[in-house]
Amino acid sequence: MTWMVRPVTPEEKTVREFVATFNRSELDEFVELLDPEVEIHGMRGLRKGRDEARAWATKKPGGVQQTVLIENCRVAGDRVLLGVKREWRWEEDDELAYTDELAWLLELRGARVLSWKPFEDPEAARTAFEA
Repeated sequence: MTWMVRPVTPEEKTVREFVATFNRSELDEFVELLDPEVEIHGMRGLRKGRDEARAWATKKPGGVQQTVLIENCRVAGDRVLLGVKREWRWEEDDELAYTDELAWLLELRGARVLSWKPFEDPEAARTAFEA
């Protein structure tokens, strides 16, 4: 069997690094991937700018901690749709507490993340991505 390796686009590279630096709590590297006018549409409301994005990405110690796994990726111009699974593990012993699946819509400008928005409904995410 012959495997075809598809090239990674610059947009896909940026969002994969966005997820990887978030997972590793590498906040300086995470912030460097963001447009200065970034908008983070989190569960607790809108965060604007790099400083607020850094605060959003800062993990509080203890309890359950999340790791984001990319399940699939679609790129159309400066928009990227990710299917992600989040693993929530207890920090104390790394035991899996639970998992959930979301879709993330990211918009980029100049190879930097301009907007991040999570969706619980994958169909709503696809509709927003294709709009």
